Amino acid sequence: IIRRMNNTILRSNFEYKFALFTFYARTFGISFITTSFLRTAEEQNKRFKEGKSLCDGYKKISKHQLGRARDIVIIDSEGNPVWKHIPEYDTLGRIWEQMGGVWGGRWYQEGKTPFDDIYHFEDGEEE
Repeated sequence: IIRRMNNTILRSNFEYKFALFTFYARTFGISFITTSFLRTAEEQNKRFKEGKSLCDGYKKISKHQLGRARDIVIIDSEGNPVWKHIPEYDTLGRIWEQMGGVWGGRWYQEGKTPFDDIYHFEDGEEE
């Protein structure tokens, strides 16, 4: 019960931070939409098997499964999603990290993942 309550508090903090993050992004003229938020173990495992995650959803739980991560995609001025690494993702990554979050694009830069997960923004809090 305590673990569940703790995650509820951390999830609430994440939601508050993400709302502020959205505001900050807009001040830089960057628009985005959320493409992935909550995942089941099965959904997480599928991404793991596709080589898009290091978390299998069972032995290693993703913050998506805890409601403390979001994948986003930037929307350009014509309303189209931008599915490639552009400087705006780096800007959003810096903003999120300054707010205490973890940006997936950093993992690739540091050699922690074989894929550039520029879309991933997760809570930097530990349980």
